[in-house]
Amino acid sequence: MVRKRLLAVINCLSTHSSKEQPLSLQEIKSQLMHEYDLELSDKMIRTELKFLQSSASLYKLETGTNNKNYKEKVYYLENTSFQIHELRYLMDAVSSARFISQSETNQLIYKLRGLTDEFTSKRLANELIHTEGKIGIMHFADNVQTLHEAIKAKKCVKFQYGRYNVDKEFILSREGDFYKVIPLGVVWYQEYYYLIAKEEGKEKIIQYRIDRMSSVMKTEDSWVPNPGFDLEKYVSQLFHMYSGEQSGIAMEFDNHLINVVIDRFGLDAKIKNLENGRFLLEVDGVVSMGLVRWLLTWGADAKALRPTKLVDMMKKEIGRYDGLYT
Repeated sequence: MVRKRLLAVINCLSTHSSKEQPLSLQEIKSQLMHEYDLELSDKMIRTELKFLQSSASLYKLETGTNNKNYKEKVYYLENTSFQIHELRYLMDAVSSARFISQSETNQLIYKLRGLTDEFTSKRLANELIHTEGKIGIMHFADNVQTLHEAIKAKKCVKFQYGRYNVDKEFILSREGDFYKVIPLGVVWYQEYYYLIAKEEGKEKIIQYRIDRMSSVMKTEDSWVPNPGFDLEKYVSQLFHMYSGEQSGIAMEFDNHLINVVIDRFGLDAKIKNLENGRFLLEVDGVVSMGLVRWLLTWGADAKALRPTKLVDMMKKEIGRYDGLYT
């Protein structure tokens, strides 16, 4: 009975009290009767409150003075699990993730709001507006977990891979044959999960969209990590998860794009002021269509200087515009 009494007091304070809305002893007493059908004396409740203030308690009970009656104490449990801004971050991440269906989004947000008191939960009622549609993917969570487990266990994985066609039909590549790869890491980039992997028998590293994978399975085949491969460095050199040839890259930008470049490459980027309203950026990166299309985003305000392969790719892509708007 004593344990049940203490748990009831903890649940009552966790649910109904907060720093902004603490509870008096009589309010705690009323809630315990209403919700838990526990008729406790003032002395019993004070005993539990005293324990919650002791060093033996894992909870942090705070006290204050009732604004309406300065002689009366009020109580609330400090939320040691999540602060309101932390819950907001988690809710917004769930809301913006396209691979989480709307129904699952609603369930997760409901659970996240249940991790705090009622007052704070109401402050979290305004949800993030997401601008892109969500896509429900069968077994997506299981696939992500399988990949993480395979990476940890240093096991290969196999899966089917596909894309939608213009009729919105999901068509499997290789006529449904399985890909077998060495999984190097999982990356979340621009609202999508990617698997960074090497296909069996090949050296080239490829990025696979996990929402385009199906029938993901961990195999019994083991693999040995390459000590010279740095996953974080590799990912930082990619543009929009496109694979390509790694090279030293030089690009020129108008000065108004300095914050765009810093957002993409960080404050440590090698930048040189050209004193003509433009600046030079030199980086090690992957030459790919992802980089070409990123540069074309900025029109004539961005220019590729080297390597020659990148310049040729830019010319070819720009040439495709000729006659497009006639």
